[in-house]
Amino acid sequence: MSRGEMDEGKDYLGYFEALHRILACTFLMSAEEVGLEGCLGRILAVDVKARVDSPGVDVSLKDGYALRSLDVAEACTARPVRLRLTAPTFAGSSRAGAVEPGTAAKVFSGAPIPSGADAVVAEEFCQEESNQVVIRISAEPGRNILPRGEDIRAGALLFRKGQRLLPGHIGLLAAAGWDRLSVCVRPRVAIVSIGDEVVAPGRPLVPGQLYASNMVTLGAWLRNFDIPSFVQVVRDDTAAIRQALLHFYASADAILTSGGAWGSERDFIVRLLDGLGWNKVFHRVRIGPGKGVAFGLWEGKPVFCLPGGPPSNEIAFLQLALPGILRMAGYSGPPFATISARLRVDLEARSADWTQFVHARLSMDLKDGLQVTPHRPKSRLESIAAATCLITIPEGEVRLEAGQMIPVQLIAPLSQAMGNTCFASCE
Repeated sequence: MSRGEMDEGKDYLGYFEALHRILACTFLMSAEEVGLEGCLGRILAVDVKARVDSPGVDVSLKDGYALRSLDVAEACTARPVRLRLTAPTFAGSSRAGAVEPGTAAKVFSGAPIPSGADAVVAEEFCQEESNQVVIRISAEPGRNILPRGEDIRAGALLFRKGQRLLPGHIGLLAAAGWDRLSVCVRPRVAIVSIGDEVVAPGRPLVPGQLYASNMVTLGAWLRNFDIPSFVQVVRDDTAAIRQALLHFYASADAILTSGGAWGSERDFIVRLLDGLGWNKVFHRVRIGPGKGVAFGLWEGKPVFCLPGGPPSNEIAFLQLALPGILRMAGYSGPPFATISARLRVDLEARSADWTQFVHARLSMDLKDGLQVTPHRPKSRLESIAAATCLITIPEGEVRLEAGQMIPVQLIAPLSQAMGNTCFASCE
């Protein structure tokens, strides 16, 4: 970043103010009912309470014998107790029979507990002889019994509005009596890649052209959060760009544009949107990279204009556009988890007036714990592909020192971010 850019940036919006304005202008979509099989990864639109108890009755945790604990209070290997057997009880049975003093009922795992019984002795401590069972161990009240409602109590709050549903959540909700849920509608996002030099993957290239990797990366990030998207490459022509914007305005809930956001004579997008009457909220933010980003509302629909350079495109999307889009989908928190790691090298800020984001990688050291190292290969695209986390140098900071514990944003799952370093450090 040059001194001229730093001085000019004093008139730009600060990062946190830009993010605040985006979140203030993006609103939750409507809700829809979806079967459980389609709820994975979706965001609950309402609080959800259990409809039924689980289990619905007291059930056995073991294959064994249901009995009265008093009848076996003195039972041991040297002095076994004999009890008369009554009818067995199976899992799923609606009738469990009864156990009276001096009797026991064979039960199977998940079977209802017969009335009168208050314990179950596992079968490995028992032996059947004719119509009797020999018990060689005592059992206190409640042994091997799962009480009614122990797993789920009817009326209990299971999840609050805004919860993203994971596989275990889906199973719990099924056990609680739900087969359909009210979840937030996912916004449909249009991605428009602008430039004579960019070509959709799979098309032939001519000298001076390159494939629209920004467009593909943005779509992949959206799919990572279960947000549907559709894409189009548009040449540097005002009529073509205008036609694409009007087309996607009719079919999308939000629009992302890639390229042409800075404002040179070939950068048409912001001027076109001005002509279409959008409400421009801001243009240019004090972040590095990504300063050329613009945001506004076009008759209520969010439009994010991202710079075309890959690092600038990525950071402007991850730090500004993605939080706004996820807010529309019902997410209530930041897109990425933040963890603490020890910085391995000194890191200088380019300007104390800007917020800077640095691609980095994590590693594990047995002595110093989790560590983070800036990742700066020669290739911009390699830097994006190889990074597993982002270091933030916040506005007002001029230096982060080696050995300092700093927060980092995880942009890859922790297991992937660590690679094999955990295993290697333990060998």
